[in-house]
Amino acid sequence: MNEQARSTGSCDPRGVLVGVTGGIAVYKAVELVRSLVKEGFAPDVILTAAAKRFVMPLTFAAVSQRPVLDDETTWQPNRNWFGHIEAARRSGVMVIAPATANTIAKLAAGIADNLLTAVYLAFRGPVIVAPTMNWAMYEHPATQHNLAILADRGCHVLPTERGELACGEEGSGRMADVSAIMAAIRSTVAGQARGPLAGARVVVTAGGTRESVDAVRFLGNRSSGKMGQAVADACALRGAQVTLISTQEHGPTSYPVERVESAAEMAEAVVRAAANADVLVMAAAVADYRPRETVAGKIERADSDRLTLELERTVDVLSAAARPGLLRVAFAAEAGPRLERARRKRAEKGVELLVFNDILAAGVGIGAEANEITIIGPNGEQHVPRAAKSVCAEAIAMAIEQELARSS
Repeated sequence: MNEQARSTGSCDPRGVLVGVTGGIAVYKAVELVRSLVKEGFAPDVILTAAAKRFVMPLTFAAVSQRPVLDDETTWQPNRNWFGHIEAARRSGVMVIAPATANTIAKLAAGIADNLLTAVYLAFRGPVIVAPTMNWAMYEHPATQHNLAILADRGCHVLPTERGELACGEEGSGRMADVSAIMAAIRSTVAGQARGPLAGARVVVTAGGTRESVDAVRFLGNRSSGKMGQAVADACALRGAQVTLISTQEHGPTSYPVERVESAAEMAEAVVRAAANADVLVMAAAVADYRPRETVAGKIERADSDRLTLELERTVDVLSAAARPGLLRVAFAAEAGPRLERARRKRAEKGVELLVFNDILAAGVGIGAEANEITIIGPNGEQHVPRAAKSVCAEAIAMAIEQELARSS
């Protein structure tokens, strides 16, 4: 087992050490830390002295909601002489972004003359390095040799991007985009997962379907797809092989996303994907009705003062995908605190888990960043008070793991 792949012991698997060095791309590191917090990670930021000349520690402390680690504050008599060891033990992943040529050289040579490089030597989990520098410095044989050394030791060295550099020149040396760094972190965390979801095939649906009225109009709903993607992310981070079937556009993901539009398309995609799946999570808001007939062209307003549409029921996707061995998770978005109705729905649908939420509750309605849910299962109910959808998704993923463990 190579140096960077050793066991991380009892560390927090969602803990991420973020090493920030003195490059102009420091501002992207602030965005990276913010993205980590938003997705439910626990970042510990380590700043070098050069990094603090670009961005004050207070900025990272505010964004991460945690104290910042640096040479001036960590190794103090009233703190802990072994702060670098403790920091290395707390997290499951380390990412150095931006990584300057100077720090890369130190890492390759094993020099530990500051907190960041000392933590790197003490860290035993996977390390992601995002280089950034002038194109000539990046292409210099010494830098390429140092990057090759880190890669050979097991570090995940992200490629730089081409474009206009801070010096005004064009070339390769820009730090990888935050979305690419986040994708690498997610993939790394998932690779370390050891729970019941590790290796499980999970299908998740997201968004609201659109049922065509004519060539330009449709019947739909306001579902944003955020809850569905949050569940997909949470399952992927636990090592699941996720497929997301969605009506919405999504940013970069570590798993495949299949776009659909109507309830019929959703049903076809879900039945096909769920045929070999272990878990189906129906977070999508699938239309209950669709127009019996769709006009090929456009209905003209001038043709009539009134328009009557005849609607017919859509397919029940959850029932269509049912089969022995498939753990199904349903969602019940109710207009009001109708928990008893959600309990009856779970019994009627015959699903293992049902997630209830009140779409009329303040601040947690459709499209909001937060949610408040109750997970109803065979062993009782779990209420998750108002929290970010990533937090709710974590609770759902944990409930799924408990059901998988119970049925195995």
